[in-house]
Parts: sequence; C-alpha cells; structure tokens
Amino acid sequence: MNGHTGKTKNASVELLRFLFTSIIIFFHINLDLWDQKKVIAVVREIPVTFFKHGNIGVEFFFLVTGWLMAKTIYTKYIQPRESGVNTGGAIPVESAEALKPADTGKRPAGKAGRGRLMEETVQFVRHKANAIFPYYLLACALTVVIQFLTERTLSLDYFLLRLPSLFFLQRMGFGKPFIGCTWYLSSMLLALFVVYPLCRRFYHVFTLAAAPLLCAVLLGAIIICTGSLGNIEDWFFITYKTNIRAFAEISLGATAFEISRRMQGHVHSRAGRILLSFIALACLFLSLAYMCSDMPGKYGLAVFYLLFVLVAITFSGEGALCHSGIFDHPVFTYLGKISLPMYVTQTLFRKLIPWYFPRSTQWTQCLLIYFGIFAFSVFLQAVSANLHRHPVLHRRPVLQFRLVRSRSRA
Repeated sequence: MNGHTGKTKNASVELLRFLFTSIIIFFHINLDLWDQKKVIAVVREIPVTFFKHGNIGVEFFFLVTGWLMAKTIYTKYIQPRESGVNTGGAIPVESAEALKPADTGKRPAGKAGRGRLMEETVQFVRHKANAIFPYYLLACALTVVIQFLTERTLSLDYFLLRLPSLFFLQRMGFGKPFIGCTWYLSSMLLALFVVYPLCRRFYHVFTLAAAPLLCAVLLGAIIICTGSLGNIEDWFFITYKTNIRAFAEISLGATAFEISRRMQGHVHSRAGRILLSFIALACLFLSLAYMCSDMPGKYGLAVFYLLFVLVAITFSGEGALCHSGIFDHPVFTYLGKISLPMYVTQTLFRKLIPWYFPRSTQWTQCLLIYFGIFAFSVFLQAVSANLHRHPVLHRRPVLQFRLVRSRSRA
C-alpha cells in the first residue's frame, strides 16, 4: 500500500491510530480508577502494569501530524518545482497552475512573500482545526451536562475559565480546559504555527538536518530538566512542556515523511520487505512493553525514537505485511476514523460510569468505560457520515479564520 501518494489511506496507519488511541484511554482509566498503580501480572518478578506509561502514545500522533504536514508541503510546493527542474525546465501543462508565483516551492521573499507564508500557515492550521472542531465542540457541550449530573454545580466562573479552550488556547495558559485530555490538540495546533512556516520555507534543510537536531536537543533537555516526557502541567522556560514537546516531535515527523518518501519504490527484494516489517513490529512490541512496564519515565525518549522508526516504515508501505494486503480490509480504515471521537469523548464516560455504577468492580467499570466510548464513537461516526452525504449540508468549514492582507495594484 502506498503510504504517501494518492488519496487511498494506509490502513496499517489507521490501525495504529486506533491502537494508540485505545492505549491512551487505558492510561487515563488506570489513572482514574487505580492512580496508575494497577499491576495486572508479574512475569519473572517483573511487574506488568495496566499501561502506566500509555501516555507515550501521544508521541505517535505528534509524529503523524508532522508526517502529514510535510506531505502537504512536499506535494503542493516542492514536488511540482522539482518535477519542472528534472524535465529540463519543461513544465507539464497540468503543473502550470501549481507553479504560479505563490506555489513555486521557492522561499517566499520580501514582505509579500512573508504575507503569503503567513496565509498558508493559517490556512493549514485552520484546516486541521476544522477537522477536529465538530467532535470537540460536541464533547465540550456534553462535558458540561455530565458535570451538572455528577457534581450538581455549575457557575459563571466555570464557563469563563474554560471559554478560551473552545479556541484551543488552553496551552497558552488561558484558563482551564473543558476536557483535560485535549491539551494535546491545543499543543499540536500551537506548534504547527511555528513548524509549518519553517518546514515550508526551508524544506530540505529542515527535514534532513534542522528537525532531527532540534528534536534531539529539545527532548533531551526536557528529560534532563523534568525526568520524563509526561507530566503535562510542567513549565519549561517560557511555556508548557507540552508545547515544546509538540514542536520537537512534529518536526521529527516531517523527517519521517522524507525518509518514507525516499524509501518508497526502492525496496525491491522480498527479504528487504520482510526485514522492514520485522523492524516495525519490533519497534511496536518494545514500545508496548515499555507502556506496560514500571520503568522510569526517562526511558520514554528511547521509546519515542522507536515510534519514529515505526511511523517512517509503516507510512512508506514498503513492509512485507503491507505488500501482502493484510491491511486492505476496510475495517482497519474505519477504526482509524473513530479514533478522534474516541479521544475527545473519553472523559464523558470516565466520569459518568463510576458515578452511575459506583458499586461495580473497577474492572467492570473499566470495560464499561471503554466499550461506552467505542459505541458512542461508532454512533458519532455514523451521524457524521450521513451528514456529509446530505447535499444541503455541504457547507463551508465550521471555523472560519481569515487572514486579510492588502494587495497593491500594478
């Protein structure tokens, strides 16, 4: 399967989305029900926890965000320019539109160029926000309902403190979020405002040199100063640690794209494809082993780089498992689609189930929480699919952020 060209989704990636979303949910359930102290087995005196380090799954999503960002930049701006150069300067007719002055892939120069780059950045981040916002807004509204049902208290302060989070500003220090676990969405969008223009302006230097170096320095500093990649309330110099973490990891995700792009079509032997699948599975297994371990948080940095290798190989589509067609079944793509609603609605059931079933065992509550999240996400996905098929509802995006810039007439 093709990991980066065309419109067909790589279903192996979609399966990983679902897997890591589930792991993050289990991590939060462990935090809610067992205060991260649940040990489900002991193997040769080594405790196996209930995803004590499952929060490291967020790193996978930061990497994927960076991969998709770099793909957008490369296909819209870099590839058309390089195609023109490689054909001796002869530009195909179908590429002419892509090679207008704003889309040449060259560094935007001067005041007008900076304006175009800013506009591109806002448009890209707006597109990301539009994809998230419908599910996010619904989850925020339902969180208020659950808060009233379980706590029986709602005040003006409650809403005023959380209003900025409707615009994903909670990681700028403005108030509190409606949904605690959505710090990831805020940090991701804020980081993209910085990463996108850097990658767009200096694509090759950024993806092949600057991004790996920045990521190593920043994440290394985070580990030295704070001891782990987790602890989302930690402050790192001038901002939340999560924002630096998002910037570094999204940057390395762009490097993962460039690696997987260069890999595609260059693995011709069956032995090479088997080796790639073996490496990817080994990275996945070691990452899962750490997530279920009681190891110190400092080892999360090594696991992050395992996930980086996993993303680069999986997105390339060059592994033997991808070539075998084992992931071609649409069920894997569907699981990827419900990952976002599962992530943003998890808090609803984590609050509702213990309140509604207080006498149930913790394991029963755990199962009810997870399957409640899963079933509700299936319902939301079905509603979303029906709305998208309705001709009347094909309208403009929910969030409309516009950048207006003046243009001088010739």
